[in-house]
Amino acid sequence: MRGYSQDNPFQKERRLLGETIKSLREGKRMTQEDLADKASLDVSYLAKIENGYVNTTIRYLIKISKGLGVKARDLIAF
Repeated sequence: MRGYSQDNPFQKERRLLGETIKSLREGKRMTQEDLADKASLDVSYLAKIENGYVNTTIRYLIKISKGLGVKARDLIAF
């Protein structure tokens, strides 16, 4: 699949961010639906973040961190 997600210079960082969020979520035995509900965001957008398909904003990182019960900096400690 060719497109924006592959051509973006921050592809590696997006992938690592997504892996970190997914790992933290799974460590808390949460589904994507659980986290999306706690973070007040759409589950399809969360899936895109976890799969490294989108550049997200600090606003969404804060929402996700609160939903996971971690500090926002824990999401980008890679």
